[in-house]
Amino acid sequence: MNSPLINTPDQLLDDLGITEPSQLKIEAIAYHCQAVILYEPLSGCEANIVGKGDRAIITVDSNAIPTRQRFSAGHELGHWMRDRGQIAFGCSQRQIDSEWTANNPETRANQFASDLLLPSKLFVPLAKGRPITMETVRELSRTFQMSLTATAIKLIRFGSFSSMLVYYENGNRKWFIPSSSDLPKRLWPSNQPNEGTATAGLLSGEINQEVVSDARADKWFDIQNADHYYVRESCFCSGPESVVTLLWWEDEAQIIDLQEEEERNAVRRSDRRPADED
Repeated sequence: MNSPLINTPDQLLDDLGITEPSQLKIEAIAYHCQAVILYEPLSGCEANIVGKGDRAIITVDSNAIPTRQRFSAGHELGHWMRDRGQIAFGCSQRQIDSEWTANNPETRANQFASDLLLPSKLFVPLAKGRPITMETVRELSRTFQMSLTATAIKLIRFGSFSSMLVYYENGNRKWFIPSSSDLPKRLWPSNQPNEGTATAGLLSGEINQEVVSDARADKWFDIQNADHYYVRESCFCSGPESVVTLLWWEDEAQIIDLQEEEERNAVRRSDRRPADED
């Protein structure tokens, strides 16, 4: 076997001949990478890994739900493939759920697990043209047997429509992910969810279930004329103090208007350049 240190998730899937979601057996993939997965009750973490030489043992909390167990195992395998040489990792639910945008080992392990167990070449055809809502997230989550948070992030990044995922922890926005670099930079979500949004209701406990609703855009974005537009808001609790929210511009009028405004501003700036700059 080639050294697993050089294997990307796509290379691993190609090596193993995996072409369907049902073939994504994390135990078999880990074994191929010289790591064994055990399931035992854990306290204080979702999973951990201990490695020595070219062998590793990954232990996953047997009390966690199956989709979380699966992602946690992929996360620890990511440490094995990306951070080998360090003695051990023990990862909590908070680390696995919240570390998606920083440049650190936890984010890299999350990205590895996502690329391995929600591979783009299998995910994109199934997500194409699907609404950016919790119903879609749940269906894709069942297909790939993956956590809702990881599936939602993948849908935002590789879905067909203008959208955004926002992660709130203890009432404050920790990070957000836009669907593409083409989404206007001015669309910066609020630091705290505004009263009247489903997200605020979940965080406060006024709502105790997943919600899909239309929200006026000014409830989310502090920009001019935002009250003229609406976004589809879907949200769910990912932990006792955390909420994941999907925002989908089902009607893309706001996106189009902002893009056109940015283009007009760019033309004005260009027209004001001194002649000697040409």
